[in-house]
Amino acid sequence: MRRYRVTLFVIALVVINVLGLSFTFVSRDSYKSSLYYRFTRQRFAWLLSDPHPKYTIQAGWAKVTISPSGASSTSRKDSIQTRALVLDNGTTRAVMITVDLPMMPPTVAQALEKRLPKLGFAWKNVYLGATYSQSDPGGWASDYMGQQKMGTYNEQRVNQLTEAILKAVTVAQQTKETVQIRYTKSEREGQKQLSSGGGSRAAEPVYVLQLRKQTGQSALICSGLASENSTDSTNSFYSLAQELEKQTHSFTLGLVGSILDAGQPGSVSQKDPAALAAQLTTLLDRQPFQTDSTLVAQTTPLIQNDPHIRVSQYVRLKPWLAKALYGDYPAELKALRIGQTVFVGCPGGVSAELGNSLLNLPVAAQRQLVITSYNGGNLGQIVPDKYYYAENSPYAIGQINRFGPHTAEFFNDITQSLVSSLK
Repeated sequence: MRRYRVTLFVIALVVINVLGLSFTFVSRDSYKSSLYYRFTRQRFAWLLSDPHPKYTIQAGWAKVTISPSGASSTSRKDSIQTRALVLDNGTTRAVMITVDLPMMPPTVAQALEKRLPKLGFAWKNVYLGATYSQSDPGGWASDYMGQQKMGTYNEQRVNQLTEAILKAVTVAQQTKETVQIRYTKSEREGQKQLSSGGGSRAAEPVYVLQLRKQTGQSALICSGLASENSTDSTNSFYSLAQELEKQTHSFTLGLVGSILDAGQPGSVSQKDPAALAAQLTTLLDRQPFQTDSTLVAQTTPLIQNDPHIRVSQYVRLKPWLAKALYGDYPAELKALRIGQTVFVGCPGGVSAELGNSLLNLPVAAQRQLVITSYNGGNLGQIVPDKYYYAENSPYAIGQINRFGPHTAEFFNDITQSLVSSLK
């Protein structure tokens, strides 16, 4: 009997220690008193302003098709593409990169951070995104949870993606010419009429920035809303980018914007892309081309020393376990100003509701602000703070707001400061 009690005591002690080492409570303190906020704020003091431009913006672009390992032809249905658009005004050289994947893989972003400087691109001037395409053979996630969803980690796959991106950047640099710029976005009312979801709020606008060379060749940078859990046949944004390229005969670099959660009201119709592309083309043709030399880029690291990945409303994983399961990837907020348009890239999926909130920041009244998701970080979903403790939240507890209950407020604060720094 005594031995039985001792055994139970030892087991209980082990369980208590395991729980104590693995779980802790959610911090409810203000984000402004947190270490991650203070560290991030300190980084702003290190941001350097770009020097005055030497000449009007030049741009070049290229795309590379990536076939799965062992494929005999690049025309296979499951092939994907990566696209690069290089920008240069004589003092700042920047590049925008996108891939036909659900997100820019963090493992690929880490590889690019090491190798792109060798091609002449400071990391702060590199802007990453994805088209949210679901045609993804996987293999690029090195963390445990990522592998459960995307399959076993394949270093060869990561190298293949990285090499294709570097090739696209190299070719894009070789095609640089002076460009003129014009910008438009879809009307909220018009896009709502094209939507079949029946939701009460209008969908986020679609943004298009066009760059045209003197030869007449042009490129479009397109960003808009996508629906969570969509396939490529129902992913209106991915289809829209393809339609724009088809209808305008222009190179189109698609950067997914906000993500509409499957549980949120409103949706995007499968019939939208062709009609919306035609609408955007008409709106774009009404805008005059202008020359501009303004090209400014900044990157601020978001120091996440204590990630909040929850298992219940008030209990979360200890940092060591969270990083062991979900990976310890850098998280950065990136901003790129091209003329009067500012792109802001977030290290996770920005919810449609939070995206609208960011577009109402004071700085958005001074610039044409475009919010994009999945820039190479892996913060899951970034949603309004009101959903953090909501009992009937449409979001999975473990997937949202990994900076704690004030994540959205923190992103609003840092986005306002970062965009304001782009003089």
